[in-house]
Amino acid sequence: MNYRKATVDDALSIAIVNVYTWRTQYTGLMEEELIQYRIKNLEETYKNVKTKIETGIEYYVVEDKNTVIGFCSFGRAKNERYKNSGEIYALYILEGYKSKGIGKALFNIAKKELQQYKYDTMIVNCLKGNPSLGFYIHMGGKVIEDNIIEKNGYKLKEDTLFYNI
Repeated sequence: MNYRKATVDDALSIAIVNVYTWRTQYTGLMEEELIQYRIKNLEETYKNVKTKIETGIEYYVVEDKNTVIGFCSFGRAKNERYKNSGEIYALYILEGYKSKGIGKALFNIAKKELQQYKYDTMIVNCLKGNPSLGFYIHMGGKVIEDNIIEKNGYKLKEDTLFYNI
């Protein structure tokens, strides 16, 4: 496995991993129409990722045989209540590559980078019912609150986890 900082050339691969993992991870946890919207609007996700990379949002990818199979993005916490914290915005790994330590490695890369930005705390938002919640708790997170977010007109519930880093 090769872990590295993403470039704009990785934007489409990141978008594909993101959309595919929404299908495999979130089916049954959110409206099927929202998942279908993501699939049908892959190009929009690609452009969004490309813009984020160009404007300095940190993305790291993991490759197997020169193919992106997972990614992590992070930066300053978006929630104003945690404005002095870092945040892992997304951490996705293709289904066939889970339980191999890849998520832990990406998580630790993000944590180390956020520490270099002088953050000593971090948050992660995890969709309610997501089996990955156990992973985030195992990595030292404590669920501190529930949130409701809106994606394309759909309301989704999330758990916010807090970390001292």
